[in-house]
Amino acid sequence: MNVKIFFPLVGFFLLVILLEAQENYSKWIDLFDGKTTKGWNACNQVQRFEAVNQELHLLSKVNVWVLTEVQMKDFEVQCEVKIPHDYEGFNSGLGFRLIEGRNKPTGYQFEIDRRKSGAVYGIGLGGWLYPSIEQEKEYEERAIGLFKPEKWNHARVRCKGTIIKTFLNRKLISEFQDDQSLEGKFGIQHHGKGGIVAFRNLRAREIY
Repeated sequence: MNVKIFFPLVGFFLLVILLEAQENYSKWIDLFDGKTTKGWNACNQVQRFEAVNQELHLLSKVNVWVLTEVQMKDFEVQCEVKIPHDYEGFNSGLGFRLIEGRNKPTGYQFEIDRRKSGAVYGIGLGGWLYPSIEQEKEYEERAIGLFKPEKWNHARVRCKGTIIKTFLNRKLISEFQDDQSLEGKFGIQHHGKGGIVAFRNLRAREIY
């Protein structure tokens, strides 16, 4: 590694750690009340979106996003998610800093699938933000074997200013900077193929 590049990076991440230690947080806000879909709105036609046994179930024949009324700037958001067992190519996502648009939002997506869970896709922001082609090996080393199909997986996103971090099953997956969207809503996605994706324990808190 180029030493001139290495030391500034080390300094940057040490600064991030020190700043995080000094931050304050609001109380956790439940984005899902466990009983209804109150506070959520679909961007497109949904085949099924309902509360079942304290879980949010989403099914669609087209790519669809369902967004919260809540929006935040600097925050942590987390949930548990389970994808169906019978579709190898199933794809879903946890959205954050989303700006509502026609049929789909603009913003960031925590990828939820068998291949790239925990990676970050920029919806209307240029595609994959992490990993880049050069970061593929790094991503694989961090994420290999973490995602458990047919079981509940824990997803967490932390955003403060331009710094974005994602965690899959409590392990850091991505950490990068991007300033294309600095505030917005949260959302869940169904890509239009496959069975029901289930979410539970959806909550968020602001960082001050």
